[in-house]
Formats: sequence, C-alpha cells, structure tokens
Amino acid sequence: MVRFITDPRTAPTPAPKTTLRVIGAGLPRTATSSLQAALETLGYNPCLHMAQIIPHADRQQLLISATHEKDKAKRQKLLHGLTAGYEAVCDMPAIFFLPDLMDMYPDAKVILTTRPDAQTWAESCYTSLGFFFSRTFLAVGFLWKTDRLWYALNMRIVEWVRERFGEGDIFTARFYDLYNESVRDDVKGKGREVLEFRAEDGWGPLCGFLGVGVPAGAFPRVNERKTFQIIKGILVAKGLVSWAVLGSLGWAGWWYISWLMG
Repeated sequence: MVRFITDPRTAPTPAPKTTLRVIGAGLPRTATSSLQAALETLGYNPCLHMAQIIPHADRQQLLISATHEKDKAKRQKLLHGLTAGYEAVCDMPAIFFLPDLMDMYPDAKVILTTRPDAQTWAESCYTSLGFFFSRTFLAVGFLWKTDRLWYALNMRIVEWVRERFGEGDIFTARFYDLYNESVRDDVKGKGREVLEFRAEDGWGPLCGFLGVGVPAGAFPRVNERKTFQIIKGILVAKGLVSWAVLGSLGWAGWWYISWLMG
C-alpha cells in the first residue's frame, strides 16, 4: 500500500459519543504523518489525514466545496461530513478550517507541528510536493478523476494562501512563519491553548499536553519524503500508460473507419 494513492480504510461510522478530540494544525511536511501515527497509538483513533482524502474523489470534492463555502453554517455542515467519526484530524483538513473546527469541537486540543527552521521546511515542502502543483501533473494525470481533483485542491490552496496571507508562493519561509503565527492568533482568540511540537521532542510533551500516559516504544517517524518520490513515479507511469492506451484506441478507431470507408 502506498499512502495518498490507495487507502484501505473505510470512513468510520459516526458513533453517538465519538467526537473530535485533537486538531493537528501543522503544515504538511512538519511530521503530520508521524503525529497521526502517534495519536492513533495513544487511542485517538481514527485520525483523519490527507492520506485518507486524496485517494477518494468524493472526499476531495467535499473538501474543495467546503473551502469555497462562505456561509459558516453550511461550511461547518460540510466539515462535519468530512470529520464525523474521527477522534483526531491533522494536515490539510485542519489547516483550512482551524477556527471552524475549534468552534465545532470546543474541547479539542490543538497541536501545531513545526520544523526547526522555516527555510528547511520550505525546501522540503517544495521538493516533496512541488510536482503536484505543476501543470505537468495535471497533464499527465488528467484522465484520472482523483488526480484532476488533487490538482484542483492544490490550486485552491494557492488561492487560499493568496487570499488570507497575500502570498503568491506557498513554498516559502515567509508563508511558513505567517501561517504559524496565524494559528497562534486563532487559538489565543478562542481562549485555547496550543502545543507547539516537533517529532524530535518525543512522547513526553505530547502525552503531557494530552494528559495521557507515555506508551512503550519509540515515537513513530513516518518518512513521507520517500513516499512522495514513489507516488510521483507511480502517477507519472499510470498517466503515461493511460494516454498511450487512449492514443492506441483512437488510432485503431481511425484505422477501422478508414478501412470501412476504403
């Protein structure tokens, strides 16, 4: 199984007492996948991550629709459809909608995952994700709905960053700093606390903030950089094969019609 391409998990059936208990508000490439694994180890299970959204066209469309919805009540209804049944959320679903999620789940703990250096984050993020924001990705994957929607979602991210932060480039240290400061402001404005956390910190600060015991074993470290290299190769190969098949069918159809009319 390759995360972001396949997802064997089914969306959880909401239970009466299930509610979102943790909001991971950190940007992609700040160890959000490691945080997801850690939270699920601690019992905040399941935890929603973009890896559970990208492989599903319906979930991608729901997320995109929510980003465009200006009416707060309607937007939060869409968000509930996305987060219902989950005990935690991190990565992009939380990034877009932190104020909404804090309103919807007033008891949820907020965690801001960070990197040691803003420029390191910018370089890492571009290296891992830059291809998926390119027209090359759109062209190669155009025949696949999930790929078209992933590109559309990424363009919506660019629009959102421009609308909220006045930044035209999301792969910059400046955007990283602006975003993290906005999280601090949003949390403070709601009278809440936020844990600023790095995976290098290990279990101690996270478990202390959540009020749970430290589990046995090392803190999980999920290396998504290697995963995205694999994903890029798979999607390019899949797209090129799809275009080749379509071209072959088109040529065969043209040849057959020419033969009939010959």
